[in-house]
Amino acid sequence: MPTEDLSYFQEEEFKRNLRSYEQMLQGGQSVYLEADELTDIAEYYLVRNETEKAMDCIDYALHLHPGSIDPLIFLARQKMFNGDIEEARTIRNCISDPNDREVIFFDAEIMLREGRVQEAIQFLTDKAETEEDDLAMFFYDTATLFLDYECLEQAEKWGRKALDMEPDNEKFIKFKADYLLASNQPQEAISILNSLLDNNPYNTNAWHALGEAYFANEEYQKTLEAADFALAIDEHDAQALLLKANCQFQLQNFEEAHRIYRRYFQEFHSNEVPYLFDGVCLAAQGRNEEALKQLLKADNLSKGISVEQQHIYANLSDVYSKLHDTARAFEYIDKIKELNPDYDADLYKGHVMMQNDDQEAAAEYYQRSISNHKDKLEAHLLVGMSLVENKAFNDGRKHFLFILEKDKEKGPHSQKAYAYLAYCAMMQNQHQEFLYYLKIACKEAPDILEYTVGRYIPEEVEPEDFYYYVVTHGDIFWSFDPEHPIA
Repeated sequence: MPTEDLSYFQEEEFKRNLRSYEQMLQGGQSVYLEADELTDIAEYYLVRNETEKAMDCIDYALHLHPGSIDPLIFLARQKMFNGDIEEARTIRNCISDPNDREVIFFDAEIMLREGRVQEAIQFLTDKAETEEDDLAMFFYDTATLFLDYECLEQAEKWGRKALDMEPDNEKFIKFKADYLLASNQPQEAISILNSLLDNNPYNTNAWHALGEAYFANEEYQKTLEAADFALAIDEHDAQALLLKANCQFQLQNFEEAHRIYRRYFQEFHSNEVPYLFDGVCLAAQGRNEEALKQLLKADNLSKGISVEQQHIYANLSDVYSKLHDTARAFEYIDKIKELNPDYDADLYKGHVMMQNDDQEAAAEYYQRSISNHKDKLEAHLLVGMSLVENKAFNDGRKHFLFILEKDKEKGPHSQKAYAYLAYCAMMQNQHQEFLYYLKIACKEAPDILEYTVGRYIPEEVEPEDFYYYVVTHGDIFWSFDPEHPIA
């Protein structure tokens, strides 16, 4: 079942079937459901990350309906997703009808998963020519499959065919928005989705997509509004809850984001990503023991193969460092190095040792990082940034001054060095030096200021104008207290 069809789970017929099945599991009498109905229940569990329940349901479906296509294809796809292509093919070959639509799309998906894109295109083109039942839906299903595998040109082509046949079909209209969003055209997607919602304000899938489009367009307040509309329709809407939590996370409202993630975990099973983000929220609030629990859950769920694996390990290393367990922090740095041979493990080990007040050991790792780095100026910049993050402003300042001395062309590394030197001077109440470097940074690298003094720039002031703002608001900055920063 495509993800855009999840609204089926809200229909009364599905809810009734789910209740009957779950009552049976709790000791009630056996129930008879059709194979496709049981497969829908398995899909429901899978969406909720309750994989064991999903597979038990499929086993029951095959017990009642041996050889039935829907549960066999479900089982084959799970094998395929787990990387067992041969077992997936073995299960698929138990199906005698190669022209069943589920079988056709499974065969095409195997081709795409193995990188045989042209073969999949030709296969689906040939099948479309002989398709007699609901050709528009065949085009739509083909388009969504290509979109899932990021074949954007083919997704647009087949989606347009479906929409040409049925221009008022809500699914087909929403697919066009999905395609635009995947093609990095969120503003165009927003326009389509708003029009769709004008006609049907209860389309929760459209609210989800609109929220994602606003999120991609960095319109976070509108993202929250879209999520709230979906939750007004269904207060237990998992996608809307997660979208709202992720939006608060992006806004760095970590306490509120954690509150929503906690609610999400109470109601739904989750994959590793929300646990990772929640761990970051807790760490940002200094709740490191709680953060560690969430990050370890993320690591356990990821099974070492998540697209977020490096971020999981990096945050585990950081939290262990803050908890003064440097051995475990180093363990996760080494895990990152195994995933990414280009990762500068020495730099981050130096960072850990600075966090734990072992300046001598930190200096050794930093020096090793600089010695092994191909770009010496970049190496000094990274070490300086690490030192500044650990409030070693004098030591960090030396690396930035080294960059200015050696970078005769005053390229990108020098531009960043000016911004960091301004920050160091500000934090040390060196007013004249702060103004000197800030003036240069505002002219040469205003975008870099976001990462240094950015939190002190008022919303109404552009970064390139910050120097002049400081000059005219000296009463604020000349009494600056690093221990009690400006609100």
